[in-house]
Amino acid sequence: MIAALGIVMDKNSKQQRYFGAGEKRTAKGHTDDIRSLAISPDRSLVATGEVGAQPKMFVWRTSDCSIVSQFKLPRGARAAVSVSFNKDATLVAVTADDNDHCLYVYDVAKGGAPVYSTKTGPEPILAMAFSKHDPNLLAAAGKRGVVFFNVNGETKKGLFKGAEMVDMACLAWDETGTCISGSSKGDLYLWKGFSVIEAKKIHTGCVHSVAAIGGKLYSSGRDNQLCILDAQANFTNKIPLPSYAKAIDVLGSKILLATRNASILEVNADGSGLTTIMQGHSDGETWGVAVDPQTGIVLTTGDDNSIKAWDPKTKTCVGSGILNATAGPKKKTGGASTLSMYPPNQCARALAVGKNGHVAVGLNNGELHIRAGVNSLDQAVAKKTDAREWIEVIAYSPNGELLAVGSHDNNIYVYDVNGGYKLQATLKAHNSFITQLDWSVDGQYIHSVCGAYELLFFHATKGVQEKSGASALRDEEWATWTTKFGWPAQGVFPPGVIDGSHINGVSRSHDKQLLLTADDWGLVNLYRFPCAAEANKCWSYRGHSEHVVRAIFSSDDTHVFSVGGYDKAVMQWR
Repeated sequence: MIAALGIVMDKNSKQQRYFGAGEKRTAKGHTDDIRSLAISPDRSLVATGEVGAQPKMFVWRTSDCSIVSQFKLPRGARAAVSVSFNKDATLVAVTADDNDHCLYVYDVAKGGAPVYSTKTGPEPILAMAFSKHDPNLLAAAGKRGVVFFNVNGETKKGLFKGAEMVDMACLAWDETGTCISGSSKGDLYLWKGFSVIEAKKIHTGCVHSVAAIGGKLYSSGRDNQLCILDAQANFTNKIPLPSYAKAIDVLGSKILLATRNASILEVNADGSGLTTIMQGHSDGETWGVAVDPQTGIVLTTGDDNSIKAWDPKTKTCVGSGILNATAGPKKKTGGASTLSMYPPNQCARALAVGKNGHVAVGLNNGELHIRAGVNSLDQAVAKKTDAREWIEVIAYSPNGELLAVGSHDNNIYVYDVNGGYKLQATLKAHNSFITQLDWSVDGQYIHSVCGAYELLFFHATKGVQEKSGASALRDEEWATWTTKFGWPAQGVFPPGVIDGSHINGVSRSHDKQLLLTADDWGLVNLYRFPCAAEANKCWSYRGHSEHVVRAIFSSDDTHVFSVGGYDKAVMQWR
């Protein structure tokens, strides 16, 4: 799952099928972040739950992504935190994020008819699962232990029987009816008949995931280890991971891991063959996206101290670089809004690729980094520190000789590429932060938009504002069109929108026939260009769950690439 999508992927061909994506008027599925996912014991069904005031739940088929049943949690539930099928997939249990952290059980065959509900208390439920032995029994892990629930109405609090009473972060059941929970201190607890029968130290730090499959136990913790144990929690193998697993599945001799750093890994039980099946951005928001015009490689960057290169043909990550090896000062008030654990010098929001292959990256501390190319993302060419606030937009001139950088200090900085990226001009006139800019075809002029919704014009090489630019440059030909204001884009605002804040990104196709917008409603919209009429009709596509910040065309206009801000999703459309 990613954003508002359920994904079924062939791990060899990388071909994907989607639950919930498509044209807005016909797409059926989630409209907000998918928070939880479970697969039925026979792997034919998937249950997914989202966030929201009244979260939607879907049960759908893995074979064709068709809906089996759908229902909503009560209003005020806030999120479907965890979900689980019972052993015969007739029931689905869901825990909510409301004040009482309610537990709900629904009948799948009856279209999600409610079967059971209870309030679990004021403390959050961190994990929940049905027994593999009893179709009516389930357990929930959280503050100070495990609680057992029977759909027929009985509730039992787990007894520690002399073992240390600690918080539990994850749990699973084996085929014999033993419940296994992972503690915040690194222990695995084995429960039988509502009581602890064994507690063993397995990890250093919190246990974040546990699975019990085929008579073996699998766990991963803060120590970035995957531990493989027998049914009594005795070690059989320990495998180091690049990041700890938040979910574990096993099929045959293959172990599948979903990690904290947004990767899906596969490894053999003996520790060999560690393979990355999928990866992504893992923290804060993802804003930066650009296409290398020479290779077609797509670049993205965000608030996770990384730049990533993607091959649209193989649909794989083919390169990666870091923004800064050493963390700088923590975020100050007024900078780029983010929930990232990284400081501003390890977060970035803007990218551009020049004709010389250089990759320009704008960081959240105002630094401008120039990297050698898509295959050398860690090789530094230049570093500039002229901007005093974070950088939202970067664009090379059509001939590749100049680079314009728009900052939240209200200025545009123009650099001489062939002169070692020497600062050539500072364009000052905007009353707010710079959000979009374009070069004229001849590379002489720039028009730009700021947070105050000003559309201004500048002579880039002279470093002066063209105050009569709206009329004097009325017939100017622009190499790109990314501004949301101006005659060719005035029809992109839906009816009832009173300002421009809901439209985050605009991009014209290279053949000048189409115009993309990325908006706050999680949509990628496609218009004809120019889009000069108010309330112009468009095709709107759903897939992202948060504000879509950027959407751009491939070099040949056959595909579109979008990034979803807080959902951190990178999507390819055709």
